[in-house]
Amino acid sequence: MDNILLEPNKQEKQNNKIFLKKLESQMAYKSDYTGDLISFDWVDEIEAACPYIDIIIRNPKFALVREENVVKIEKAKKITVASVKDLAKHTENINKVNKDKNVEVKKILDVRNEETYNIYENRFLYTLINQLIRFVLKKEELLNNFELSDNKLLEYAADTETELEKINIEVKITSTVLPSAKVDKKIKEEIKNIKQRIKRIKQFFASWEKSEMVKALDKAHVPFVNPPIKKTNIILKNPNFRIAVKLWEFINNYDYEDKDDKKENIDDDANDILKGFLDHSFLIDYLVLDSMVPLKREQKKKMAQHAILLLTEELKRIVNLLLSCGYEITEEDILKLIAKEIKEDSSNRLVGTDDVKKKFKNAMEEYLERTKEYL
Repeated sequence: MDNILLEPNKQEKQNNKIFLKKLESQMAYKSDYTGDLISFDWVDEIEAACPYIDIIIRNPKFALVREENVVKIEKAKKITVASVKDLAKHTENINKVNKDKNVEVKKILDVRNEETYNIYENRFLYTLINQLIRFVLKKEELLNNFELSDNKLLEYAADTETELEKINIEVKITSTVLPSAKVDKKIKEEIKNIKQRIKRIKQFFASWEKSEMVKALDKAHVPFVNPPIKKTNIILKNPNFRIAVKLWEFINNYDYEDKDDKKENIDDDANDILKGFLDHSFLIDYLVLDSMVPLKREQKKKMAQHAILLLTEELKRIVNLLLSCGYEITEEDILKLIAKEIKEDSSNRLVGTDDVKKKFKNAMEEYLERTKEYL
């Protein structure tokens, strides 16, 4: 009987070959996982940078802007040499010259040097502060509505045919994590601590919004800066600005990764491998269905024949998976693993590696011959 089992039925092999060749399948995977919220690296980054940004806000850089306006003489605040020269060029601003040759002036050039916070470095900080406030408010809202969940959904559909049949399958698997009071309590305590830290961060925000620099830029309706950040001398050399730039990059990259969004797809590189296992499961389901015949003896015979075919197919799939993941595996490794599993099963006869080699020699030789091109 053993020799018969180890010699796959040719018709069954042909049937399975057609089954796999004509198989068309689709897999969809969705995961609603809030575990990423438990990662509070963003709090560490913002909290560490706030004191350095605060130093810049309290001692802001500014530029002197020369403003020249022709105004009525009574509104002029400062008369300079430039004012007199301009008046000589624009005599229409002279009202009259009296008999004592004194000049009565209607209008004159008023020259002022004004301090302004509207420089690139300050606009960069202004933009960063705005981003930080929105970022933290979004995170705070998520924390306030936080519920630990790990819900998964896997859907698989496929159809194929053999020489005599058309077969199709639809599978839907759902998974919901079981609640744990111990874990929930630990997370709630951590969230409470994080909320206290966020409160201190928001105190920095409130202070910055009241600063002279931010209020001046608000009043001027200055535009936000866009990435990439210009590497000015101040941004490159000032250590406080360097930390601000580092935080800018962290926030922008963090948003780009969309860490708080639901993960709706598996990594594309893993799709084909995982779908291959589902395809193989479809084959197993079909062979179980095919084995359902009235006579028990015939049923056992069919199941045994299918088992040998499935063994070689599964071995091939496992080896290919391990090789694609960078692992090396030999015939000896596979035999030892099978021997170990049989030994640990108390319901089976204890056998050694030599026994396994003897029983699976023909099947392994056939398998290795068929998979030379993959190895």
